[in-house]
Amino acid sequence: MLHVVTASNADQYRTEMEQAFRLRHKVFVDEKGWTDLAREDGLETDRFDDEHAVHMLYAMNGRVIGYQRMLPSTRPHLLSDVLSDLCESEPPVGANIWEWTRYCVEAGHRERGRMLSPVANALLSGIVEWGLGCGVDTIIIEMNPLWLLRLVQLHFRVTPLGLPKMIGGEETVAVTASFDGRTLARLREMRKASQPAGTDDS
Repeated sequence: MLHVVTASNADQYRTEMEQAFRLRHKVFVDEKGWTDLAREDGLETDRFDDEHAVHMLYAMNGRVIGYQRMLPSTRPHLLSDVLSDLCESEPPVGANIWEWTRYCVEAGHRERGRMLSPVANALLSGIVEWGLGCGVDTIIIEMNPLWLLRLVQLHFRVTPLGLPKMIGGEETVAVTASFDGRTLARLREMRKASQPAGTDDS
């Protein structure tokens, strides 16, 4: 199940948020080797985890196995304050534009091959559903260029903001990805297609 955590309901999700920060540390520090993010307590947090952030957690059997964070472009965020070299002009700003960061899924629940895993699909669908309900239609992403084609196949309209650069030992490009109801329909279509015959999508 996907949970949306904001400043208004964060007190109800303290345990889940700690699990999410541990998952972030496991993926970005232990697996990717981003040692500058390492913390002795095993909780990966930064200055953008403030009252303006929107956290989305995917939990199964009471355990967080997927996570992503949304940051408003109208406030300081990674592209504006940390990764500005990825943008060849002024970073896009608007109430309808949010930055998608810290996406991570626990090993064993990730996609294999070209098909999105159920957790990845739920997280991406969560962005689109949340956005359509909140007047958000565009996300900023700093990502591996290999994701470009995948996003287009999911019916996001993707625009690179600059050329790829090496960040943390990984080639990274900044893009905007716009979406609408057709994007959500595509994600739902892919979710049904990935289910074994005879399963229920409810």
